[in-house]
Amino acid sequence: MWGALALCLACGVSRSRAEPLAVRQAQMQRIWKEYLLADDRSTQHELLANKPLQPGAQQRRSLNTPFLFDQIIDHTGPNQTTFQQRVFINENHYVPGGPVYLFNSGETPASPSYLSAGEPYTLAKATSGMLIIMEHRYYGSSYPVSDMSGPNMKYLTVNNSLEDISYFIRSARAFVKDAIGVDITPNSKWIATGGSYSATLAVWARQKYPELIHAAYASSAPVLVEPEFYQYDQVVGRALPCAQSIADAITVLDAILDSQNRPLIDRWKRAFGLQDLKDDADFAGALTDHLSSTVQYYMPSAKGSDSPDAIAQLCGWFDNTRNIPLQNMADMTAAYIRDNRINPVAAYSSNAGATNHALHQDGRAWFYQTCTEFGFWQSAPPPPLRRLRSKYVTSEWQSRPCQAFFGSEITGKPNSQSINEQFGGLSPNVSRVVFVNGLHDPWSELSVAVDASISKKMSEAGKNVVITMPQASHVVDFYFANSRTDFGVDIARKNILAAVELFLSQD
Repeated sequence: MWGALALCLACGVSRSRAEPLAVRQAQMQRIWKEYLLADDRSTQHELLANKPLQPGAQQRRSLNTPFLFDQIIDHTGPNQTTFQQRVFINENHYVPGGPVYLFNSGETPASPSYLSAGEPYTLAKATSGMLIIMEHRYYGSSYPVSDMSGPNMKYLTVNNSLEDISYFIRSARAFVKDAIGVDITPNSKWIATGGSYSATLAVWARQKYPELIHAAYASSAPVLVEPEFYQYDQVVGRALPCAQSIADAITVLDAILDSQNRPLIDRWKRAFGLQDLKDDADFAGALTDHLSSTVQYYMPSAKGSDSPDAIAQLCGWFDNTRNIPLQNMADMTAAYIRDNRINPVAAYSSNAGATNHALHQDGRAWFYQTCTEFGFWQSAPPPPLRRLRSKYVTSEWQSRPCQAFFGSEITGKPNSQSINEQFGGLSPNVSRVVFVNGLHDPWSELSVAVDASISKKMSEAGKNVVITMPQASHVVDFYFANSRTDFGVDIARKNILAAVELFLSQD
């Protein structure tokens, strides 16, 4: 249930409602992306409060007002009725024949903020293009069902999501004309784009519909679906100078948990500020939160900034040589929970929120996708590899709540092998894709940047372009405020634009 960790420590996220980390992940990722874009906004957009415009409605044009597209509920099944899918459009820089950038928002609600900030907007502006954001089914306000109970989740599949993209593109000329009165000319080329999971969708959409999608720009795309994702922990370990101290602490903790000595275990739970977690695996799993979020969303402090370096700040807790490493880790975790006002039961209990079937739970939708198709369980590495997470943090523990949340709809392990066979895993059969990865990002282990030979193969003869940023982490080129030009982001953006312009020049 930890498979899509995305946490913004500075955003003051409320954890008052009972939700395990699995169910609040997508919400955290949305807030983090909004935070990254904040420097570039000319105005502050209201995200979900805006009432949508029906296509053709005669109201004053506002970029932050969504239109509603009639999307098919089940593209390959008997239910061919439609639901309303939110769409945002920025045509301000479009000229006839210019490209159309399509951003499926993935596991977060579609936000109009991206119409005026971030790399897709920058590309559209630089290439006289139109930018369209479409909301992923089951996220934000785009629901084909009345609640999120197990049986109602069956239309949430990768292939339905990809068919949404295809069906929208095929319908787009009439839809956009009716919505804003602008003609998309037949010679306009479509470019799929996205960050993280939505980047993977962009790659797969380019692969599946090459006659519709001319090119793609994919930031931090995990193209390999890996249910046993222990490599995540290894990247975290490489990023933290104090990794050995953390590993030593975890070794001692596991010995304590193995002992079944309840007074001793309960004493250490209190030391960590996690005494209310009754399940020992939930307790062990909670310790990965701070480490993972610090590395996955690490950015060096801006030049001249007084902000402390996040990794140095974390590792500073282990400078106290008077304590054993486990005590230092307990002090760090207790302070993290206290300072961020985390309710441990609401945040870390495996089954919290399982019976809440209400709509507008993005984390619940993402958890369903991990249970059925992706996995992405960030488990402890097997021996003899160094571990920064407890051996109790297993894929079995993380997948255990799937049936509690979705019942008989979950019949086994995620169907990851079938997806890898369909799309090629680390070697997708695609061309004209710009792959961008920060090597500080744990998700880069599932990307084409994981190995130089794979990157070379994917970019042979200019077929694709692979760009890496050694000091950057997750999706910083895509979402990060354009005012930051350090740690290789400015060079990456220049190369992204050059690659897109090259692909647009090709037939």
